[in-house]
Amino acid sequence: MQFPPELPVRKSVFWPPVILLIFAVVLSILYPGVFDLKMREIQNWILINFSLGFSWLSFLMTLLIGWVFFSPLGKYRIGGENAKPRLHTVSWFAIVLCTTIAVGILFWGSAEPLSHFLFPPEFFPIEQQSEAAKSFALGALFFHWGFTPYAIYAVPALLFGLMYHQKKNKFRLGLMLKPTLGTKKSKLSESLVDMISLFALVAGMAASLGAGILSLSGGIQNIFPNVSFSLSSSVVTLLIVFTFVISAKSGIEKGIKNLSLFNLGFFLIFISLFLILTNGEFLKNIMLGFQQYFSNFLDLSLQISGKKKQWTYDWSTFNFAIWMAWAPITALFLGKIAIGRTVREFLLVSWFFPALFCLIWMGIFGGSTLDLALISPDKFLDSFVERGPESIIYLVFEEIGYYPLFAGIFLIAMFISYVTAADSSTEALASLSMRGGAEDDFHVPSSIKIFWGILIGATAWIMINFSGIDGVRILSVIGGLPALFFLSLVSIGLTLVSFSPKKYL
Repeated sequence: MQFPPELPVRKSVFWPPVILLIFAVVLSILYPGVFDLKMREIQNWILINFSLGFSWLSFLMTLLIGWVFFSPLGKYRIGGENAKPRLHTVSWFAIVLCTTIAVGILFWGSAEPLSHFLFPPEFFPIEQQSEAAKSFALGALFFHWGFTPYAIYAVPALLFGLMYHQKKNKFRLGLMLKPTLGTKKSKLSESLVDMISLFALVAGMAASLGAGILSLSGGIQNIFPNVSFSLSSSVVTLLIVFTFVISAKSGIEKGIKNLSLFNLGFFLIFISLFLILTNGEFLKNIMLGFQQYFSNFLDLSLQISGKKKQWTYDWSTFNFAIWMAWAPITALFLGKIAIGRTVREFLLVSWFFPALFCLIWMGIFGGSTLDLALISPDKFLDSFVERGPESIIYLVFEEIGYYPLFAGIFLIAMFISYVTAADSSTEALASLSMRGGAEDDFHVPSSIKIFWGILIGATAWIMINFSGIDGVRILSVIGGLPALFFLSLVSIGLTLVSFSPKKYL
């Protein structure tokens, strides 16, 4: 694929992640057992030795968001007083939501709370498969998918938006370090930050797509048992890449916006049908989730009870490491589309409302899953252990009835969700890969986006058919370690800006 000669890529940032990803895939195919083992050893070392760092930084970033909202910085407009928004508020919210959650709430909304219900942490006196286990499971689910993870995205996104649009700087992650380190940074260190972040997101997207393909293919095979996995996975991959390529040519204000609005509409239709056709105690479960979330917030955030416990490593630390690995690149996109909005508007649309949407969603689907598991615990345990966490949502559909309807809508929602998130993420990947910049921030050259999309799609297909996705998925978690230090400096930077906006903006 030829890139436009007037917009060449940054070779030091673009090619290393490409070569490393291909190299990792080749190793995972040639030496699958050894590769997976070594990756897990590195991941475990990071999770064990930096667990407190991930938890404490996540907690402090959440507090920082609250402070910034009420600070004098809250009234500042991203891009200056005369800057105008490029997106309608509803479109902006839809893009933010669909960029950040991808297929996460669809897949984990049922699987994660069931895991906590079946296997609660050893550091709380909770009986397995009990009402107490249900309560804890909802609170832990809210903790992992609510205000804390969205703060991990919002802090760097806000600082980048302020620094980038205020003086029209280059599209670089290093902009976020200016308040802390000043302007004297070497090009090598700037390129290294961009390269590591880019690689972490590309590896994570490939693994996420691989998991999405497995889930979509599994759903298709549930509905059409005679369809082979190789055929269904190939068709799903081609459809995702094809749809993405069409959208990629349309830019943010057409392709990404329209996909996101369609995706949001699909979420609302899905959840409305679920509420109408089932008899779950949705409001009660949502309120229980919030109650348990606030009750355990400090304990889980600071690891008061869970320090050096396996549950903490497997869930809280792992989740926050993933969010941090993806945060720098995601922040570039979220900051770019926030032009013309005040800081308080930004925090409402990019932090509070998406987190609230996720929590309501999790309360409905997670709560329904747990209600059913309380009735038939053995059935859900067998499915979770023997068929994997991806089977749980389909079991829920079977238990409540209307399986073809819900399974069909779920498959479409997953498909659209991944394409939408991939479109937004590759927009940031392309912008970061470019030397110089585009004439219009909302129209990045589609050739670079399409290259990343095809590479990620091909990687995902190869992994699920020849080696498995776990090894390469861990590469994204490993990217959380440098992100931990990067986001620490970014958090300090946003704190400085919040106390002295006029000095930095």
